[in-house]
This record gives sequence, structure tokens and C-alpha cells, in this order.
Amino acid sequence: MQDPNQPEQNLRGVFTTDETGEFWFKSVKPTSYPVPTDGPVGELLGAAGRHPMRPAHIHFWVQAEGYQQLITHIFTEGDEYLDSDAVFGVKESLILKYESIKDPAQAEKWGVASPFWDVHYDFTLARA
Repeated sequence: MQDPNQPEQNLRGVFTTDETGEFWFKSVKPTSYPVPTDGPVGELLGAAGRHPMRPAHIHFWVQAEGYQQLITHIFTEGDEYLDSDAVFGVKESLILKYESIKDPAQAEKWGVASPFWDVHYDFTLARA
């Protein structure tokens, strides 16, 4: 049962940017997790002597009228699986440093508890 004091966390969302293309959201800081190993993927990983772990990341699907859609993810700097991602999805340019914010005024501004983690990334879409 979900804790009534915690917001629902289905880990999916749809966001619309403001007129400058900016957006923000609050979520949980991601952690590493294993891909399923009970089928062909697990057999392949086992045969290759590889672990099933994905490094911590957040997926994004970005689209805007007149632009090509972008499906990507950002990774958490310092994750132990960055150099050995089970699906080889890590690019150096997608590894970001999360900053720990301890300022209660900043937490109040964003409506979150203090301290909190903050990360920024600029997505650039190609014209269609």
C-alpha cells in the first residue's frame, strides 16, 4: 500500500515546456538496476560473462512540432556500472553530476524537502 504522505510515483510523466522551452520536474534520484535475466537476454549475458546491471538513469522522449523526436536518457555520474552497462547505452555526454542542495529557501521555492538533488541538461532538437 502506498504511503499517504508520499506522492504517487509511477515514474512516468508528460511535461509541457514554457515559452522559452524550459521545464522542470521532481522525481526520485535514480539507482542502478538489473535487466531481466530469465530469458534470451539472460542467456546472452551469461554466455558473454557479463552482469545484468544498468547504471542509474532517467529516460526522456522529447518532441515538438517541426522537429525530429529525440529518445534518450541521462546517467548519474559516479555510478559503478557506467563503464559496463548491460545494454551499452552510456555516452560520456549523457553522464551528469547531481548537485546536493541544502538551502531550505531553494527547497521551499521548488516545493521539495531539504536537502534535495538537482541536475540540469539541455536537450537540442533537430529541425524536421
